[in-house]
Amino acid sequence: MFFRLYSPAAALRPFVQHYLVAHVRTANGRPLPAPKPQPPSPYQSLYFYPRGEMSTFHYGQGREIKSPRSILVGPQVSRVDLNFAPEHLVVCVACKPGGLHRLLGVPVKELFDFSVDSRAVLGPAVDEVADRLAETTDYDQMVAVVETYLLRAARRLAGAPRPLDALLPQLLSGWVARPVERLAHEVCLSPRQFERNFFERVGMGPKLYARIARFDQAFRLKEQQPALDWLAVAVHTGYYDYRHLVRDFKAFAGVTPPQLLAADAAHTRLARAGG
Repeated sequence: MFFRLYSPAAALRPFVQHYLVAHVRTANGRPLPAPKPQPPSPYQSLYFYPRGEMSTFHYGQGREIKSPRSILVGPQVSRVDLNFAPEHLVVCVACKPGGLHRLLGVPVKELFDFSVDSRAVLGPAVDEVADRLAETTDYDQMVAVVETYLLRAARRLAGAPRPLDALLPQLLSGWVARPVERLAHEVCLSPRQFERNFFERVGMGPKLYARIARFDQAFRLKEQQPALDWLAVAVHTGYYDYRHLVRDFKAFAGVTPPQLLAADAAHTRLARAGG
């Protein structure tokens, strides 16, 4: 199993949080029996699947979906379960809040809670990237191929940043308690203008997005510090109490915090063991 996060080039850091490359092969040639739960996260992403088909079960839509070799994932509020082929390779561009819209011109507000074939939005250039990824076995080269494409896009599409664009990444470190009126004032917009511009860049309202960012922060904190009990996790990430935390987990993942962590751990254990 290979798993690595890569930092973007300086010119792309206003838009891209990180790249992820993951490559899993099962020892027995069969798909992993445990799917990987993927609850909503604050990142909107561009995915490539150079090797191995992938299907997802979308809880919001209640159906299984087969993914093409490249997808754009818009603002999500529903959990999906990822089912991998015996060999699965993914290259992901995880964008900062607003980055997918600014960098690639993606109409994120039209992708609410679903994914779409990248070619339908980005055109034939994304097919060339997918072809080149399928031709190489070097993970660093895969990242370089994707980054070259994004750098061209940045020179062609990315407009000058607005004050709101500098504020958006703060969601990732939790300004959930700050009222929208105050945030709008900080970027010299009326509350209505703030909501409209936020929705254009992120695809959902700021209050819902802040909830998802906090939920993701809580889940990742528990992953990184398993010795922390869930009440401590709740307090550290701005929840009133454990019941408040459970409410968001059930809303965004459909299960309690321990159940989601157990499902994620089961998938990771099998992936590391090669199936």
